[in-house]
Amino acid sequence: RRKILADELNFPSDLYALYSDILLRGGDPERDLILVKGRKGLIEEEDVIEQMTGEVALALLPSVYYKSGQLADMKRLTKAAHRKKIVIGFDCSHSVGVVPHHFDEWGVDFAFWCNYKYMNAGPGGTASLYVNRKHFGARPGLAGWWGNDRSTMFNMETRYDQASDAAAWQIGTINMFSAAPLEGSIRVMREAGIERIREKSLKITGYLMYLIDEMLGKAPYNYSIATPREAERRGGHVGVAHKEGWRINQALIARGVIPDFRPPNIMRLAPIPLYVGYHDVWKVAQHLKGVIDNKEYLKYTDDRGTVT
Repeated sequence: RRKILADELNFPSDLYALYSDILLRGGDPERDLILVKGRKGLIEEEDVIEQMTGEVALALLPSVYYKSGQLADMKRLTKAAHRKKIVIGFDCSHSVGVVPHHFDEWGVDFAFWCNYKYMNAGPGGTASLYVNRKHFGARPGLAGWWGNDRSTMFNMETRYDQASDAAAWQIGTINMFSAAPLEGSIRVMREAGIERIREKSLKITGYLMYLIDEMLGKAPYNYSIATPREAERRGGHVGVAHKEGWRINQALIARGVIPDFRPPNIMRLAPIPLYVGYHDVWKVAQHLKGVIDNKEYLKYTDDRGTVT
C-alpha cells in the first residue's frame, strides 16, 4: 500500500505535508495522493468511504472544514477506515476546544491540532498531538531529542532511547512562552466543561444563522450560509457567503468586527462560547446590515493583503 487519502477542501498546509512525505518516500503525489472532491463546498462521508480502497495506507482528514465549518463524522470515518485496514488521523485545529472528542472510544489512530483558535494560546501557540496507545512503540519518521525517554534524556547517549508513549513523536524543546497561555485557558475550559461549551456553541451559532436568514438573506443584503444547518454536522464557526465577501470583510474590520476571509467568497465568523454573548452576535448582524445599507464596502478594492 502506498496511497494516501485526503480531500480537496482540507487546509492547504496538511496537503503540502502529505505531498512532501510522498516525495520523500520516492513516490509520485500525482499518483499516490487521492483527493476526494467536494460537493458545493462540503465533503460527504460516503464519498470519502468510497475511496477507501485496498491501495490506501493512510487517510488524513479534518475534523471541521476550515471554510464551511462542516463537522466530519469522525467515528463513522474511523470505523470505515479500519474495516479496510487503513490508518486514519484527523487535523482537529478547528474543533478542539469547542467540540467533544472521543479518540480512544472511536479508535482514532492519531490526531493533531493547533491551540491558537478555541484553545486561546495566541499566535504561534504550541501545537498538540494525540497518538492511540496501540501505536506506542512505533518509531517516528523523524526522531528528535525531545522524543527521548525522559529518564535518560540527559544521559546524552549517541543512541536514541525512544519514549514509550506519544512523547516519542516530539522533536524539539517546547517554546515555554507560547505554551504558558494554555495553562490558564485549559483551567477555565475544564471548569466550564466541554459539553456545556458545545451546547452554547450550537445555540449561539444557530442564533447567528437565524439572524442572517431572517434579516439578511434577501435583497439588498443577499448573505447566505455556507455551513451545514444540522447540529451534528457543524463545528464552532459559521461560514457566511457573499459575492462582495472580501470588501465586506474589510468594512467589518473597520467597524471593529474581526472576521476572516477565505476565497472565493466566505467570511468566517466564530462566536467563541467562553466569552462571546448573544447580544454580541446580534450586534454583528447589525454590522453586516450596516455595511450594505451605508455602502461602506464600496470604499475598498478587491486587492487582498498577505493576511486575510
